[in-house]
Amino acid sequence: MTAPNLPPDYLDAMERHWLDAEQLFHLNPPSLANADQLYGLSAECGLKALMMKWGMTLNLNYAPALGSDRKHADDVWDRYEAYRQGRFTTLALPTTNPFDDWSIHHRYAHRSCFQQAVVEGHKQGAAVVQQIVKEADRIGVLP
Repeated sequence: MTAPNLPPDYLDAMERHWLDAEQLFHLNPPSLANADQLYGLSAECGLKALMMKWGMTLNLNYAPALGSDRKHADDVWDRYEAYRQGRFTTLALPTTNPFDDWSIHHRYAHRSCFQQAVVEGHKQGAAVVQQIVKEADRIGVLP
């Protein structure tokens, strides 16, 4: 049986991935591997929520219609800036992408491959996206 495609709610997904990542990150010992993936997904979802407001469309399967928009955290950083196009300077991302060393494929890696400092960098990147989304809400770009 094939699972049905469900419509995305990028804002809700951003928030729940962030909350779950935080719980995993603060366990003793932390679950760095899963927290790392969720920080990346949280950032990706927050940026895609804004990209939707600026014209990103979805196909009938609820995936981004353009292949160039089907990106994960490591690549969506640059794609977001293409949608922002210089508007809303307070919603600009830092020029350095904290997810350059993150990959969705790392979900298959052994947990021992994940280092605290690297995951903290991804956490900080996701926190930047959280702040941009809050600012977008404050200035009326979202809900």
